[in-house]
Amino acid sequence: MLTAGVALMAILLASHGVGAVRQILSEVGWQAALVVAAHLPVTFLATVGWQVLLPPNRRPGLPFLFRLRLIKEAVNALLPVAQVGGEVVRAKLAARNGLTLAETTASCVVDVLAGTAGLVLFVLVSLAVAMATLHDPRLAQAGLALVAVVAAVSGALFVAHKAGVGQRLGQFSQRWTAIAGRVGALGEAFRGIGGRRAEIAASWAWHMAAWAAGAVETYVAMWALGLHPTLMQALIVEGLAQTAKVVGFAIPGALGVQEGGYLLLGGALGLTPDQALALSLLRRMRELVLGVLGLVLWRATRPAETGGQTAKEAATA
Repeated sequence: MLTAGVALMAILLASHGVGAVRQILSEVGWQAALVVAAHLPVTFLATVGWQVLLPPNRRPGLPFLFRLRLIKEAVNALLPVAQVGGEVVRAKLAARNGLTLAETTASCVVDVLAGTAGLVLFVLVSLAVAMATLHDPRLAQAGLALVAVVAAVSGALFVAHKAGVGQRLGQFSQRWTAIAGRVGALGEAFRGIGGRRAEIAASWAWHMAAWAAGAVETYVAMWALGLHPTLMQALIVEGLAQTAKVVGFAIPGALGVQEGGYLLLGGALGLTPDQALALSLLRRMRELVLGVLGLVLWRATRPAETGGQTAKEAATA
């Protein structure tokens, strides 16, 4: 899938002129640093949305969780893990200082669900704004497709709930004692979060704030390219970018898919193909800078965990 993304990116750049895009990006200069910095509030708000889901009496501090969030985003953006490997990494790294792996795993799963629910609403709002202001039939088709996907997922979850999947999992864990401890602990962790409805609602609200902050980030990127955007335009572009990432989830960073989305609807937003590609590549630059930082933080975080295990094994020996 990575090869397909790289090939698609190369085709788009070749067909729309690398030179023109490079010239636009070269005019950004120091303002590129502002584009990178504009994403940090997005990450911070999403981190708060995750923190409220952790056990109230054992929640790690925001600086530690913020670091893990950066690591998660880096893994999903730069490594071939289909946008899910970062969740596994942050769950494992968070399982320390009294938190069990079951608790951190459950919090990450619910965090993803809360963020996805917020993303669906954010994208629908951005599409509604686009359809009301741009009158482009392609936007209406995208909105209907998204609603169909959401309805299908919601229906599947409802059927699973009515079929008693959770109860059957519990019965299964009781029959097979070899895995009963792990499955039982994870089920208990989910029940603990599920009983705190206020925290789940707060997580969703924080994620909604994060998606809104993403529109501000896009506004900064468009301003850096000299496009003189409005906040409404930035909202539409951010909704488009997030929709493209969902469509291309199997490709690391939705490589090539995001660029195609910008080109597909860029004309309706008043962007030339060169400007649309330059905007997408500026976003790629931000992902690369923060991604490298996240991978460095991951490298710096892992030895503490590995070192602790090594010391324990040595003591046992």
